Parts: sequence; structure tokens; C-alpha cells
Amino acid sequence: MRRAQDLRPDPSAQPGLSASRPLLLAVSVVVALLVGLTAGPAQAQTRSASSVDAADAAWAQALAPSGTGGTLAVVVAPVQSARASLADRTPAPVGNAAADRPTYSASLVKLLVVEDVLHRARTGALTLTTADRQLLMSMLITSDDPAMNTAWERWGADQMVRDGAARYGLTSTAPPAELGQWGQTVTTAGDMARFLAALPVTAHPEDATTMRFWLSMATPLGADGFDQSFGLLAQDTPGTAAKQGWMCCVADTRHLHSVGYVDDTVVVLLGEVPATTGWDVAIAGLDAAAAALLR
Repeated sequence: MRRAQDLRPDPSAQPGLSASRPLLLAVSVVVALLVGLTAGPAQAQTRSASSVDAADAAWAQALAPSGTGGTLAVVVAPVQSARASLADRTPAPVGNAAADRPTYSASLVKLLVVEDVLHRARTGALTLTTADRQLLMSMLITSDDPAMNTAWERWGADQMVRDGAARYGLTSTAPPAELGQWGQTVTTAGDMARFLAALPVTAHPEDATTMRFWLSMATPLGADGFDQSFGLLAQDTPGTAAKQGWMCCVADTRHLHSVGYVDDTVVVLLGEVPATTGWDVAIAGLDAAAAALLR
């Protein structure tokens, strides 16, 4: 769009048109804006649907040489904004056929736990020390499992998942069936996208900013030595802040997840392959899907 100073009359224009030229340009700008507001969300949704299809195809192609099957759940959604005047024109989330398929969260549940603890501290329900905040930070930056074990037992276990799910409207997210097995929290790609998209307008702004900052600081290696540079973090895309999840071998399945923000877009990739399939194959599949989605 032209800057305001570009709307000044052109000294070289014909005298008879010089007076009307600024008005015509201004009307053109207004019309362009109105057309953009009308068509923008639909066009964005079309692009997202095309990207989701490309991610599906890339995942399948990457897994094909190994002769293995697998499931990929994909959702792309806009980050919600406090500017609600045009909320009804915000593009809807776009997902693939597996977007609402329940799966185990693995370490993604750490997002719910960190948000819940920060929320309760903000409301005065509990007090956090500097060490407590460092513990929460390590759960997101290095995906520290011992830190998560401590947080799970110290601050409410299953109830943190229930409370977070209620606050964010995560209708398909529930605590693990087996006591203490937090990695077996059940969720969907749709719910994870809903949580991340709503975080900036549901959590306290400072807490939302803190969580996104911690996600942007994810280390190359997790606390357990697992390489976190897969999925969204394998793309070297500016503006990326992601949480990774990996788990084997509940129900004879490897779970490999990558979710987060790429600028003002939420991207969720939840992968499953048989336990007999190596991590290298699963990682290749998720990397290919992420690359296709962000292309």
C-alpha cells in the first residue's frame, strides 16, 4: 500500500486532472483495502489447505522407502489477537483428516502444565520462587523430564490438565489413564492448535510472552540427549518458537511431535509410526512435512 506522501498531486500531471487525482487515488486505496478484508481470510485459508495437503504428501513420500505406515495430524491456525474488531474475518484453522484423531501428547503436555502454574501464580493461588521458574523454563527449553516429574507432583498432576483444557476449550484433551504417566495425556492436533492460538489472549500477556520466549530458546539437544532439531526446528525459519515431543513405545508406537509458532501462525505436526520403525524414519517424515508446510 502507498504511503500517505505518495498521494500528493503529481506536478507533471495534466492541469485538468490534478485536483481529482488525490481523491481518485484515495478511493482506490479504500477499495483495495475493502477487497483485501473481504478476500484475505478466504485466500489465506486456501493457501493453508494447500500447504496441509503438501505436508501430508511429503510425510507419506518420506516414509514410503522404509515400507512403514504412519499417521500425521496437521493443523495450521492464525494466532489470536486482542484486536477483535475483525475477529469474524480471521481465517479458520485448517487441518488434515487426522486433525481430530486422539493421540498421546508425549512432552507437549508440558505446555499445559507451565501455563497452568503461571496462571495460578498470577491469580495468587500459589507463589513461585526463582528456582520454580527455572524449573518451568527447563521444561520448555530442554524438555526436561525430571523437572516435569517434579512439577507434576508438586502442583496438581491430572488437575492441571483438566483446568487448562477447561480454560482453553480443549474438548479432546484429558489426563492420562494411568496415574503419573503424564506423557500419556490424550490430545489432538486441533486442541494443540487451539491452545497455542488462544494463549496470547487467554493467558496474562506477560505469561504468554514468557512462554513464547522460552519456546524460542529450545536447545539443539533435549535434557535426555535427544536431538530436538526436527520438524519445525529443522527448518531454520525466522520467527519460530516450538515445543518438541517424543515418546516410545506405548501401544507399540513411536510418537514424534513438533508444535509452535512461525511468526503469527500456529503450526501443529503430530506424528506416529510403529515402534519397529526407527527414529530416523520418523524424523525424516516430520522434517519433510514441516518443510512442505512452510515452503
